[in-house]
Amino acid sequence: MIAMILDCARDPVRKLVPGEPTTITYAVGLVWAGLMLNMLVSQRKRLMEIRQRFLWIDQVVILLLCSLVPGALMSLSLHKFGPVLALVGFVSYSVPLLGILVGICYTFDLAAFRRLLQVYIFVNSLFFIGSLAELLNWGWPGLGGLSGFHWIRYTSNDIVTLYSGFFRSPDIAGFHAANVMIASIMLLLNRGDKPRLERRMNPVWLFTASWSFVPLLLCGRRKMLVIPVVFVVTYLCYLNLFSRRDVRRVAAYIASVVAIGAVPLILLGNRSTVDSHQAYYASTLSDLAPRLRDNVAGSVVGTLQQSGVMGGGLGVATQGAHYFSSDQALNAWQEDGVSRLFMELGIPGVIMIGLAGIILIRRLGAEARKGGYAPLVELRAMMFAMSAGNLASFVASHQHFSSDPANTLWVLIFFGMFMGALAINLPANFNSAATAQPSQVPPPAMRPVAHFPGDAASSTGQPVGRAIE
Repeated sequence: MIAMILDCARDPVRKLVPGEPTTITYAVGLVWAGLMLNMLVSQRKRLMEIRQRFLWIDQVVILLLCSLVPGALMSLSLHKFGPVLALVGFVSYSVPLLGILVGICYTFDLAAFRRLLQVYIFVNSLFFIGSLAELLNWGWPGLGGLSGFHWIRYTSNDIVTLYSGFFRSPDIAGFHAANVMIASIMLLLNRGDKPRLERRMNPVWLFTASWSFVPLLLCGRRKMLVIPVVFVVTYLCYLNLFSRRDVRRVAAYIASVVAIGAVPLILLGNRSTVDSHQAYYASTLSDLAPRLRDNVAGSVVGTLQQSGVMGGGLGVATQGAHYFSSDQALNAWQEDGVSRLFMELGIPGVIMIGLAGIILIRRLGAEARKGGYAPLVELRAMMFAMSAGNLASFVASHQHFSSDPANTLWVLIFFGMFMGALAINLPANFNSAATAQPSQVPPPAMRPVAHFPGDAASSTGQPVGRAIE
């Protein structure tokens, strides 16, 4: 929670300090490092249980680490500051994987994860005021992007201004706005472990989901709008594939949230600036195919023509690498995440990452097809959809991830929770007990318990799903 508060506070502080030192941005990494160290020591037993539950994890991790080796060798051999570039790239790719371990640990304590979501929503919602203040030209210190940048977007009919608010760039503002919206939807959709599995629309999370649309609209980054859209689509598809329970009801529930979330558009719709943003976002679908063709597929072809089979070296396309290396021969322009992989890892590294992804998808898919207790399936669907939404954003643009490992850590926490939730064992009669009439539900001490293999703490009688209801 401290790390997330500092993640928001660091950008306006950096903009107010003369010279806008990058050390302020990366200093929060010390807090994340402390979290990781504490987690690896205190949660080692539980992490080992997950490793024993999913024996194939070792294969995936080894392939991921091996995929970095060809790029690291290229950096060391091609660039004057090769060791620095290789280290920056290694941190960008490997350290965020610790977020998966944090997510796995949170699966053991969903109540703590619920508090984490609440802190993330409340802190970022407070900082979202900056986007509105910048739109209204309130002149507060710390508003707008970093000095020297005037963020605009040319369209066929207009020039769209991109608003950063208190964050250092429109990409970072849009990233947090999209993820706050998703976190709010998670708390809205979750029905916990209550009898009859009822949902209730909490007005607090309904407000934060609607409020987050303001900075999401004003940031002017369509790749950020994709995140909640992909989340909703993936969530419904997951339920349909692995649960087939009340998908229509969930879809109607989401539609009502979207309808209420349109309130900010109604309130701000009479401003010409907002009108230009709406028109720009409306072109997202029509531009999707050309953007994928030109910015992703075309960039991959251009990258291979530029850097060859082995790529340009690990770290050369990582956002912010120029702060750590004065090497003028980097010559990296890749915006999308796919061409970045080809630029930094080369074809051998991409092949190894592809193999790791195939193993991961096949194994996790086999676990997901086992189905299970309805609220647990919904929890898995939320975590998987959250990861899928941000993966789609990475494909379109990697800068907000490669320049800020904390963003990647935040996303991979959800993927780690998805893996942890797949490892939960439930007695066969758990689903029937939770969906019974109130008079038929056994008392908490008698209720079947969701637990990980060998977890002694599961004897407390705490049912899964209670934590984020």
